[in-house]
Amino acid sequence: MPIDTIISHPRDNRPDFKLECHLDDAKSRMLTLGRFDDSAECSEQRVASVIGLLHDFGKVTPAFQQHVRDRYSGPPQKTYHARLGALAAFWVVQEIGGDDRDALAAFIAISRHHGSLPDVVPHVFTDVYGTETGEKDNVKGWATDQVESIRKPDNELYAQKAEELLVSAGDNTTTWDRFARAVADESVYESLVKLVSEWRGYSPKEDVESLPSELYDRTLKYWGHLTLADKTSAADIPLSKLKRDSLSLEVLDTYVAGLEGDGELEQTLNKFRDQAREAAPENAVERLLDDGADIGRLTLPTGLGKTFTGITTAFTLRDEIAERHGLEEEPTIVYALPFTSIIEQTREIFEDPNIWGADPAGHALTIHHYLSETVTRTDSEVGTNGEAETDQRTYADAMLGESWRSGTVLTTFVQLFESLAGPTNSQGLKFPALQDAVIILDEPQALPKRWWAAIPRLVRTLRTEFDATVIVMTATQPSLFETTDDLSAVELLDDVDEYYHHARRVRYTIDDSVWALGAPDAETIPLDHETAGERIVNTVFHGGNTTATATSTLAVCNTIASSRRLTETVEQAAGTAVEHVGKTYREILEEAGNTAVGQNAAADSHLSGVERVDQLASAVLKRLGFTPDGDWDGPGNSSVSDISWSWSRPRKPPLLLGTFNSRYRPKDRRVLIRLADVLTDCNVPFVLVSTQAVEAGVDLSFARVYRDLAPLDSIVQAAGRCNRSFEWGKENGRVTVWLLDDPDDPEGGIDRTPTKYVYGTDLGSHLTIIAETLRDTLKTQDDVDEFTVTRRAVPTYFERIREKALASQELLDHIEWCEAKQLGRKSLIQEDYPTVDVLVAVTDREKDLLESIGDAFNVGDTPSAYELLQQASDLRVSIPARDAEGALTQATRVDRKERGEQEGVQILAYRPETAGGSYDLDGGGFVANDEDVIAGRFTVL
Repeated sequence: MPIDTIISHPRDNRPDFKLECHLDDAKSRMLTLGRFDDSAECSEQRVASVIGLLHDFGKVTPAFQQHVRDRYSGPPQKTYHARLGALAAFWVVQEIGGDDRDALAAFIAISRHHGSLPDVVPHVFTDVYGTETGEKDNVKGWATDQVESIRKPDNELYAQKAEELLVSAGDNTTTWDRFARAVADESVYESLVKLVSEWRGYSPKEDVESLPSELYDRTLKYWGHLTLADKTSAADIPLSKLKRDSLSLEVLDTYVAGLEGDGELEQTLNKFRDQAREAAPENAVERLLDDGADIGRLTLPTGLGKTFTGITTAFTLRDEIAERHGLEEEPTIVYALPFTSIIEQTREIFEDPNIWGADPAGHALTIHHYLSETVTRTDSEVGTNGEAETDQRTYADAMLGESWRSGTVLTTFVQLFESLAGPTNSQGLKFPALQDAVIILDEPQALPKRWWAAIPRLVRTLRTEFDATVIVMTATQPSLFETTDDLSAVELLDDVDEYYHHARRVRYTIDDSVWALGAPDAETIPLDHETAGERIVNTVFHGGNTTATATSTLAVCNTIASSRRLTETVEQAAGTAVEHVGKTYREILEEAGNTAVGQNAAADSHLSGVERVDQLASAVLKRLGFTPDGDWDGPGNSSVSDISWSWSRPRKPPLLLGTFNSRYRPKDRRVLIRLADVLTDCNVPFVLVSTQAVEAGVDLSFARVYRDLAPLDSIVQAAGRCNRSFEWGKENGRVTVWLLDDPDDPEGGIDRTPTKYVYGTDLGSHLTIIAETLRDTLKTQDDVDEFTVTRRAVPTYFERIREKALASQELLDHIEWCEAKQLGRKSLIQEDYPTVDVLVAVTDREKDLLESIGDAFNVGDTPSAYELLQQASDLRVSIPARDAEGALTQATRVDRKERGEQEGVQILAYRPETAGGSYDLDGGGFVANDEDVIAGRFTVL
């Protein structure tokens, strides 16, 4: 049967999608989903239209039209369509007066719209120019052959369609005949290679200096918008499903207005919280929108309402931006935190039924996206043995979460900045959501210092290409944005020091093991874990050097192995009954595996995620021996931490012991945080041993905090969990900084300490810089004022670190030279420490969920499979890849594909019967083998 219609792709139970209809739809979606400047004659909007209308121009070839109808049997590369479409768009943009940057960005965007972005210079020079203008029979040079096939006399249908598409995208001069001649005489290739090379002698040579300025930035914008427009069009996703719902600022105002302070000191804090929350939004509108500053700094002490102030400021800016630009829907709020493991508490603010009660599966809130980075797809149109992309493999079910089409997105620095630095195809789907977005960077000092040069450069991309507004908020502002002339940063609060003077809650002690570090004529002896455990127990039962007893204490370690060992030594030193709250929680959790605690499963189904956490936490508290003071009607009415609990048994309470790190599942971390929040207020002996996972985004308050030596900003973050709301009086919190030894090699000295493992690799003298800064800025090592540490020592430390030039120039070069492939190999996470995601099932109900996920993938029901994956996101734990390969050899993938297969969901499924691992809520979470020594030693959260 002869071909009489040019199609884009076939559709099930409907007519085939005509090529011109798909192209026009993609163009319309690009312009609807984005906001492109249209002030110039050949504007961004004009170029975006060309990209949309020509991205699948290569489908007009006879080979592709046969292939899409399953009639083709020739070389696969003749059916590829991306390169020919890229050449057509490049040529048209140049013909209608576009500049070199837009023309080359259009070429790259289309060339790789089914894959990840390339390193532009070798891609253009070698992959395209070298193959298309070299030997005539080079199988890698298919675009020229495709043009020749359309020009054959018996292919008039294809030539006519090519004419229509080129004229529609350009004007009456951009005809098929002229484009075909430009390909045949190689002039289009010469114009292309000129932008990535310089002529030396008789031939061009690769030259990154020839690239148009800020090519990387413009390419991201066009490519991201095309990727989302093309995929949603191919999947027939209506634009209505891409609309955002905004959370109302008035709801938060009402909630905050109902908060009351207990006691004079708490009321004083509330006064300054209200003052900050009123001033910051007003200043942000004036300084960021009116005056045009690039970055707003929100600097507040921990516990002074930074989160609510930041959200209020962001929502105010969002509403103002929408009004000023006349937007049909309000732009996205992107709230980015350092780690997945600390998202839980911020998430609860948005899901709290007393505030917004937002559903993460809806259009108002996306929790991005525990599982998205483990879903892998390949670019099929690469090399000569690939397969033509027919747009029939679009994963519509996974697309919406990845594209951030929600009013508010709660995410991580990794998801945000790695999406901007060498993104995968699926990561590029979120770029349209960044248009006019308000982006909060919470605790930016946690960004790896090797990225400190690249982060401002990527923020500049957000500003110049996406018109995003950026807020950075922390108690310890780093000099991250102070060393670039490209960005202007302003404080959103006046007289920041005033807030710190009124929020002095702790006094510091610098242990001898730290004070002597790097000092002349002084020997540094790390503190052994046994002595540390004894000191903690002495503090809890006897107040240490304070008058308080029955004290709650937090100990923050640098590695999981150290936290496990310190938990053991605290238990050994107690000399009294010890109850690990994790063990009791495990009992409750398993009992709740088939039916809800005290209820049947049907009755439990109406509870929100926050309420289920409260339900489990209340059951644990009762099992431990606590009762609520007064009437409590259960989690549907108030949180378990909103009421007082008292010890109800005749015997003295035991030492309650908890452990907290990233090897616990998200659902368990939320319950453990809730339990800790209650127990710190019960006047019972309670010790929580944690990694730094507790330091940001976790609103807990202890009477005493011990912190293994770390960068000074991390120490201040840990101190923010001490006497947070003056529960023990003004400046009555006590924070001790010590240097712990290696839990597995106590005689190993400084070079074997967890601190050295985690923080000593950036530069050899890092630990000495920390200790020297303390000695230089503090008058004494005992009873140190909090203001001196936060507002004197920390800025001095950041300045000394900056002088060491830890930031990577290599990352900056990759951006400027548009080397996305090289950037994609870099990571904010330790690049020599790859991890694997595991879904850990404990209860029968969770095991059934894993089975249902596998069954759905097995029968090809991917929409259900991805929906179930999202339900299972609370079961996710990341472990070292070497542990997964060496110990969890019997664990299967959740999608039931073979381990090692490139495509699919790269997540393992763990059940208690799976050999090679264990999940212990009283033993530090998931352990991938019996010892886990090396993994724990290097695992910092």
